Amino acid sequence: MTVVFLGSVVVVVAIVADYSGRARRWLHIYQLEHYDGVRLLHWWHRRRDLLHPAALLVSVCALIAADALLALDISWAAAVLLIPITIASAVVALREWRRPEKKEFVFTARAKRLFATSLVPAAFFVLVFCALAIVEAGTLSAVALGSLLGAGLLMVIVVPALLITANAALSPVQRRVNGRFVSNARAKLTAVSPITIGITGSFGKTTTKFCVGAVLSTAGETYVTPDSFNSFLGVTRAINEGLGLEHQFFVVEMGAYRKGDIAELCNLTKPKIGILTAIGAMHLERFGSIDAISRAKAELCRGLSMDGHFVTNADDALCRAIAEAAEVPVTLFGIESSDADIRATDIDVTLDKTSFTLHLNEREYPVESHLLGRHNVLNLLAAAACGAVVGIDEERIVRALEIVEAPPHRLARIENRATGITVIDDAYNSNPDGAAAALEILNTHTNGRRVLVTPGMVELGEQEKAANIAFGRTAARVCDFVILVGGELTEPIERGLKDGGLADDRIVHSPDVEHATRELSKIIRAGDIVLFENDLPDTYIDERREG
Repeated sequence: MTVVFLGSVVVVVAIVADYSGRARRWLHIYQLEHYDGVRLLHWWHRRRDLLHPAALLVSVCALIAADALLALDISWAAAVLLIPITIASAVVALREWRRPEKKEFVFTARAKRLFATSLVPAAFFVLVFCALAIVEAGTLSAVALGSLLGAGLLMVIVVPALLITANAALSPVQRRVNGRFVSNARAKLTAVSPITIGITGSFGKTTTKFCVGAVLSTAGETYVTPDSFNSFLGVTRAINEGLGLEHQFFVVEMGAYRKGDIAELCNLTKPKIGILTAIGAMHLERFGSIDAISRAKAELCRGLSMDGHFVTNADDALCRAIAEAAEVPVTLFGIESSDADIRATDIDVTLDKTSFTLHLNEREYPVESHLLGRHNVLNLLAAAACGAVVGIDEERIVRALEIVEAPPHRLARIENRATGITVIDDAYNSNPDGAAAALEILNTHTNGRRVLVTPGMVELGEQEKAANIAFGRTAARVCDFVILVGGELTEPIERGLKDGGLADDRIVHSPDVEHATRELSKIIRAGDIVLFENDLPDTYIDERREG
């Protein structure tokens, strides 16, 4: 057995290791994009990841080393050149499997099937290597080895395309699996027959969902779809795994990633009450226009039964337009609109609480909520409106609004008493209104310095750059330090920070969250407050490093 053959084995192992790690990473992104191939290709292009640096380095170095072995064929020392290459590739693969994630990769049955199928090219690559080695009696010619390594490099580069191909090949299997799950969910909904409340909107859906759940729980057993289970299959899973005969109310968060998504969810869950929180630029990149987003959200109103009820934001002109066309009774909530059925006045926002006067059924009630921020008042009003529609006593509605807690990573206040540092965790927010509200809360801190850690906002289409510049300008007036996480995506925020007058030495650049945490530890001290604003999910993390 020659040095060349042993070296070739090392090279093949390195390529397969890098391929497996890259496949796992892109499968996670595919899962976050609801297995939408067009979206996966979009992010492949946006990351400029057509040539994966680690794969390119491993393959090119391996090819050079292997050719040197063929040319020299004189020393085992040449094989040592391949050891650091293999180690580097193994580290890359291990890092892909163990890197921290905002939205955890769940190895569902579908993900397992897809991952296994995506490994077929790697298995074929190994078989070809073995066949060539057998044919050439334990050696490989320069031409054979060069061609094999070239194919391996191409295989590693096009992992996203291979995942899409694998998904297409498995589509008949997935249709059968989905059909069984959906049938089970429909049967359970029929058996339980809950009053279903559907909630959608460009932002505020999740917080409103928990607010509504708190209010309805005062009147009967209530099941709220967990976490961000807001897609068709996510809601189907939530029904199968959590809905029970004891539940009188079923609160469903409805996400929309394309036209028809909400209509499909309405067809499944048959909501009697529909709540539309707001219409904005979130997912503008997917839909193409605000008008398209508005039409998609209007599917909830049209999907209500004839004895249904529509609840929406009176302060949002697009929501009002949908309400005006509704064929069911409508309840409006708002802050600015004096004609809203349910309103809030005298709003006071601090780091500890949000206080306001609730105007409900021609009476006034003082409310002190744990939810922080003016925008959360609208979410609380939506829940109060839902309670009123159901017929819950006003006093019970108020008590529920006062005890509801913020969902994780949505303006959640965390006190570190040991260090004297306050953290405002708003990692799940990525819309302009919510970001502005978070900065407003940050600005109420007067006993120490204010630090912002953010990668900016995404999926705002043509408005993304301007929104991030405006965000930076506001942050410059509020913050003492800003840590920007990522590369190219943070450039508009930096421009806004500088336009707003924040000094260069108060702006810190970090390529990733781990580096940002280390930089934060150098800045922060007792009495300071830190706002984590929009810790982007893996779909949007900019992995390019700035020099």
